[in-house]
Amino acid sequence: MEDKIIKEAKEILDKICEKYKHHDKEIMQGVAGEKLHSLDVLIWIEKLNPHPSLALKLAALFHDIDRIVTPKVGGGFKGERNTKAYFEHKKKHAQRSADYIIPLLSKIVADKDIVKKTEFLIIHHDDNGRQVEDLQDLGLNYLVTADSFAFFTSIAPKLYAAEGKERIKDKIRFMIDKIPDFARKKLEEHQLENSIFNKFKNKIIKEYYQNN
Repeated sequence: MEDKIIKEAKEILDKICEKYKHHDKEIMQGVAGEKLHSLDVLIWIEKLNPHPSLALKLAALFHDIDRIVTPKVGGGFKGERNTKAYFEHKKKHAQRSADYIIPLLSKIVADKDIVKKTEFLIIHHDDNGRQVEDLQDLGLNYLVTADSFAFFTSIAPKLYAAEGKERIKDKIRFMIDKIPDFARKKLEEHQLENSIFNKFKNKIIKEYYQNN
């Protein structure tokens, strides 16, 4: 049953990408890039957690759906990423993602508790590190971790090309801050194929521990 639901969820993702393909030029990495990131987060979920819940897998697929549906407000933040404005931008993005996808998932998932948990995970996936820690939710810990690992494999190359060195370093700081300590250590040990990003993330993790 779970495999069937995930298959149907991926079909929903395909349909959304097709419906909003006209937004392609408004999205830094295009609709296809956003879809790739969603699938990449799911892959990392399954690598990091041998027994992920259905809610966690659904949240992985749709946590950033806002960037496909409403890219003019969901993506492309131009301000400083260490500000209150950025955190508010991310919170609104997460809420819009949940508001859009939960009614659609309710049509394929009969268990209301699973739908409710999926909504919770999506709403909080871009919380800052202190907020994530305060919630003490294992599923959320895995979601923010998978999202951070997938950032390097499916978002960082185009973001680096579009925004340059200092902007991507600020984004890496945000990703490293929001993950739990066990994940930060896993990320430090993980060798990225891209040597530039590997150097950035190791330096910023070291910086994080010096300041906390």
